[in-house]
Amino acid sequence: MSRPPNGRPPQRDGGWRDRRPAAIRGGFEPPANPDLEPPKMVRSRIQLATSYAPGVLLTWEGGKGICRSVPIRKPVQVDRTTENQIFDGVREFAENWQSRALSVRPAGEVAPALALDSDFYNVRTGQVEIDRQHFETTDPSVVGYVPYPLMFQCGVCSRIREFASVEELDRQPLPRRCGDHDGRWAQVDVVYAHWSGSIEPLSPSGYRFDPADSRVHRIDVCTCGARNYSLRNGAPVFSEWRFVCNECGVAKELKKPDHDTYEILEADRQAGGRQYEFIEVNMLPVSYRANSAFYPQRGNFIEFRNADVVDLLTEGRRFDLSRALARIYDVPFAEPSDADIEAALRNAGRTTEWEDYQDLVDMLRRAEERGSEEGILRWRGAITQARETWYESGVVERGQIQSPALVRAALNREGWARRYDPIRLALQHSAFVEEHIAERLPVFEAVDVMTPDAQLSDVAGDPTALARYRGTIGPLLDTMGVQRMVLIRGLPICEFSFGYSRVSSGPIYQRETQGRSVSMPVRLKAFDTLPIQGARKHPIYVTRQRNEALYFRLDEAKVRRWLELNQVPDTPPAGVHIGQLLIETYQDFGPFLEDYKDRERGGTPRSLGAYVYLLLHSLAHQLMHSLADLSGLDADGLGEHLFPADLAFVLYRKGMTPDLGNISAMWRNHAEDYLRRAIDPRLLRCGSGSLCDARGGACPACIMVSETTCVASNQLLSRAALRGGPAPNWEAATAPPIVGFFDPRVRT
Repeated sequence: MSRPPNGRPPQRDGGWRDRRPAAIRGGFEPPANPDLEPPKMVRSRIQLATSYAPGVLLTWEGGKGICRSVPIRKPVQVDRTTENQIFDGVREFAENWQSRALSVRPAGEVAPALALDSDFYNVRTGQVEIDRQHFETTDPSVVGYVPYPLMFQCGVCSRIREFASVEELDRQPLPRRCGDHDGRWAQVDVVYAHWSGSIEPLSPSGYRFDPADSRVHRIDVCTCGARNYSLRNGAPVFSEWRFVCNECGVAKELKKPDHDTYEILEADRQAGGRQYEFIEVNMLPVSYRANSAFYPQRGNFIEFRNADVVDLLTEGRRFDLSRALARIYDVPFAEPSDADIEAALRNAGRTTEWEDYQDLVDMLRRAEERGSEEGILRWRGAITQARETWYESGVVERGQIQSPALVRAALNREGWARRYDPIRLALQHSAFVEEHIAERLPVFEAVDVMTPDAQLSDVAGDPTALARYRGTIGPLLDTMGVQRMVLIRGLPICEFSFGYSRVSSGPIYQRETQGRSVSMPVRLKAFDTLPIQGARKHPIYVTRQRNEALYFRLDEAKVRRWLELNQVPDTPPAGVHIGQLLIETYQDFGPFLEDYKDRERGGTPRSLGAYVYLLLHSLAHQLMHSLADLSGLDADGLGEHLFPADLAFVLYRKGMTPDLGNISAMWRNHAEDYLRRAIDPRLLRCGSGSLCDARGGACPACIMVSETTCVASNQLLSRAALRGGPAPNWEAATAPPIVGFFDPRVRT
C-alpha cells in the first residue's frame, strides 16, 4: 500500500475508535469488544432523528467537552407500502435538491457529486437513483456520541495537538506537561465546515492536488519541515486568527480547501474544464454550536395500507392507472368481461391459459379470505400480467376509456413534479376516504361534524339540541362552500429523516465575498453509515404517530360557479367532474412553482389546475390560522395535505409527542367560532393593508405560515381567492380581479 505525502500510513477505516475525524467518510465496523461501543445519549425519538442525528456536533453529556453523534443500529420494520412512500419521498426530495443545486451555473458546469451524496444518484448517468440496499429504516430511540474534534489547545502557550482517531488519543493521551509548564488542554471549539457537507477540525494541515493520480493528498508539515503549531485565537474575529509554526514562526491564515470539492474542481480544471475560484473550495471556520454546522433533512406523509397508492404509478400499470382514474371520476369505461376473455382465448386455441387464469383468480380469492397482504399483491400482480399479455398480443381486445385525454395524462405524467401531481394525489384521496373515513366512521374513529358523537359534542343523543346545532353549523359550512367536514382520530402520520446539509439548509448557498454574492451548490448528504460488518447502509430514521385531523371537501357546484365567475378556461359543464378536466388539462407546476412567483416572469395565464389549487391552499391556510388561535396548537405545528382534483384537503397535527386531543377539544368548545373566524371579513384582511393586497394577497402578517410547514412554500396563495381582490401577482398586470369564493354570487 502506498504511503501518503506526509509519510504516515493510511488510517484503517475500522470502528468508531479508529475513525479519522477529518472527514469521517467511511462506515463503521462493529468492535470486537462490546465495551468499546460508543456511549449512548438519552433524548426523545424526534430529537434523535433530527437535532441529534448522526453528524451533529454537540456538548458532551455533562458539559465536559465536544462530541459528534454517531449511528447505532436498531432496525425497524415497516410495511411495504410505507417503505415505498418513504423512498418515494427521498427520491422526490433528492430530485428537487439536485435540480436547484445544478442551476447555480450553466448546464454541465456543476458535477452531480457536488449536489448529492453518491448514494442518492447513479454515478454513471448522473440521474437521481436511490439504491434501497444502501439504506435501512431505523428506530431513532438510540444514538451514540464520540469525542470530536480531536484538536486540543494548551490554554497557557496556545500550542495545539491533533489526534487522528479516538484510539490514538486513548493510546497516547495528552501530556500533563506542555513544554516548561503544566498543560491546560481543551478542545478547540471551532471547526471547518463546507457546503459539500464536510467538517474538519481547525487544523493547520492542508491539501495539494497530485496530477499524477488526480487525487488530493493531505500535507501536515510546514515549509520548514516542522509539524508543531500554535493557534493564536485571541482576536474576536476568525479573519484575525493565525496558525504559527513553533519552529520558523511562519503564520498561516485559517484557509483550507474542502477535500472533495477541491479534488473534483481541480481535476476538471486540469482536464480543460472551468477555471474555478478558491472561494468555491475554501472551508468556513464556524463554532461547533452554530446552526449552520448541521441541517437535518426530513419529510412526512399520511400512511396508507392500499399498495395501489404507489404501485399504480409504476410504468407497467399505466392501463390500470387509467382504469382507476375512470372509476374515480365516473368516466365511462368498457372493459372485457370474463366471458369475453374466455371466448377469445378458446377461439385462439389457448384454453389452457384460461384455466390457468381461473386458478390465479381462485388463489387471489383465498388470499383475500386469509387477509394475506403478500398473497394479495402476488396474485393480483399475476392476474394483471396475464391480462396485459393477452391485450398486447391482440388475442383479447383491450377495454376502452371514453376519454382519450385522461389516458394521455396517465401516460405522460412521468415528468410532473410529484408533490403537485394531481393523479398521484387523486389515488391518495381515494385511499384516504376509504381507509381513514369510510372504515373509521362505524367505530367512531372518524366523525362527520354534522352527526357528532358524545365525545365531540354534548348535542349527541339530544334531538332538539342536535337540530339547533345543525341549524348553526350547516349554514356556516354552506357559506364556506364546504360539502363535508370530518374529524379523524388517530390519523397515521410518518415522519422520516434521511440526511443533512451543512452551511445552508437549502440546495443553494450565497457566499458573500468582496461585496458580491456567489451562488454555491450545497450537497445533500446521507447520514453516516451504520455499524454493520461488510455492508454500507445509511439509517433512515422513522417516527410514526397517530394524530387528530380535520378533513374538508368543497361543494363541487360552488367551485364550478366560482371558476365560471373568474373566467377560468376549461371549466367543465355540470355533469363532468372538475377533477377529470383538471387532470386532462393539467400543466406541470414544476417542483418550485417558478411560474407562480411574480409578474416579472411575463405573467402566467389562468388555468383550471392553478386556480383550484389556489382556492384550496388559501382556504387551508385560513383554517390553519383559525385552528391555531382556538386550539392552543402552533400554526407551524400543523400540517396540510391537498387533493386538488377532488376539491379536498386535510389539516393535521404534525407533532410526534402524544396527541392530547386539542383539535377535538377545539371543536367541542368553539365549533361555531372556528367556522365564523374563517369567513369573518375582518380576519380576511391583512394588517399590512393595501400593500399586501397589491403584492399578491398573502404575507406573514395574514395567511402565510413557515415555508417548512407549507406544502407549496407559500406559493399559489392569496386571500383574494376567498374575499376577492386583485389578481395574483403571477398573472399579467392586466388580469381582471378575482371574485372571492365567499362572494354571495358563488352561492346563487
